[in-house]
Amino acid sequence: MLGRLLRPWRLWHVREGSCDITLEWHNRLPLFVIGLLLVLELALSSRAWLTLLLGFSCLLVIAGWWAWKLARGVRISREVRYHLVQAGDLLEERFRLTNTSFLPTMWVELRDHSDIPGYSASTVRTVGGQAEYRWVMRGECRQRGEYYLGPWEAITWDPFGLFAVVQRCRAYESLLVYPSIARQLPFPLPRGLTSGWAHISRRSQDPTVNVGGVRAYSPGDPRHQIHWPTTARRGRLYSKEFDQETGGDVWLVVDLNQGAHSGSGERSTEELAITVASSVAALMLDARRAVGLIAYGAQQLTVMPERGRGHLWKLLQGLARARSVPENPLERVLEGAARVMPTGSTALVITPALEPTWLPGLVRLQGQGVGTAAVLVDRDSFAAEEAPGADRADEDADTAWQQRRSRVEALRGLLADAGVSSEIIGADTPLVLRPPTGRLRRWEFKVLGTGRAIAVSTPWGE
Repeated sequence: MLGRLLRPWRLWHVREGSCDITLEWHNRLPLFVIGLLLVLELALSSRAWLTLLLGFSCLLVIAGWWAWKLARGVRISREVRYHLVQAGDLLEERFRLTNTSFLPTMWVELRDHSDIPGYSASTVRTVGGQAEYRWVMRGECRQRGEYYLGPWEAITWDPFGLFAVVQRCRAYESLLVYPSIARQLPFPLPRGLTSGWAHISRRSQDPTVNVGGVRAYSPGDPRHQIHWPTTARRGRLYSKEFDQETGGDVWLVVDLNQGAHSGSGERSTEELAITVASSVAALMLDARRAVGLIAYGAQQLTVMPERGRGHLWKLLQGLARARSVPENPLERVLEGAARVMPTGSTALVITPALEPTWLPGLVRLQGQGVGTAAVLVDRDSFAAEEAPGADRADEDADTAWQQRRSRVEALRGLLADAGVSSEIIGADTPLVLRPPTGRLRRWEFKVLGTGRAIAVSTPWGE
């Protein structure tokens, strides 16, 4: 019962779009004081009681009227400037605080409930009567993934702190942070097993030496890919389809078994494995190779091999959402991979698993004519980072580090015996990353002396 009495009273409410604006009465102490003064005035009539009664009554009326005006006139809006961001990029939001009332706000507190690591738009601002205030909030997107901007709420008060105007916006906006891409990798890129005229029945829009068929013309198809004989025969435009060469297909198999990973947040084997996968995909696509992806995490992701810059963002989108899950061993993933990889393709396994239980899966892939390679993410190097650095100088700590290193080398030796080339990458491996968003840059303008604005950078790098 007491909790209900102390709970704020909702005096007014309106919904505007996805936001609820309410006028709440929080501090009701003046109401009780007015009641007490009224009783004293009736029982013990005095000019002092009457003066206090009128004073507190005026204070309550002024505070309520002020808050009512603010409730009708104060609004906040937010807008994300760029929706395409990569890990390491800057997130930029624009805020606008408007006040159509002639009364100023003492303060406006913005409480942001976004879940982006290291970023919060919470702040305190103020705005005068019949005025507008704009500001920009920036923060670094430290880690790839799918996050949400919002929900949020803005609270302002009357000058006496009795009434609150609350604007609650329960809507949120999804923001996908793409993984980083390295300029170069400290190991050679995998090569296909076969070359020449070998082909498969899967069609592609990217030109190869083999024309496999035709399809209905789609807006944006190059003119030189139009098949004119079919177009003339059927009376409508048709475009060529091409067979993909198996020797150029590279499949990235990312291990997302939570039990195999080490570290947390940005400094973890999971993030390094994703960065390696995105970097290999970008470099292989730059070399006009077809790249596919298999990553069984929270969702079983399979992306068929394609070429081109557009396909890179499809791969990065899948890698951005990939999350490790428990009880998802790599050997089970390789069983599924064997059902989709054609003969002559190459499988590049990226894993921190040091147990050789997944090695038979690679051998089976070799048996069906699939080339194999592996990138071993040294999870012990991340575990060593968590230990105190001073202990590394001790003889026992140095021995433990040598033992951890020997585990990776032992697995690499087993892979070599099976004919699988492998490379090791760890927490201390230097990676020079491409600038955020890579070639897909933002709009940037330059104003000439004549007043004309020209684009010096576009999203397409032109």
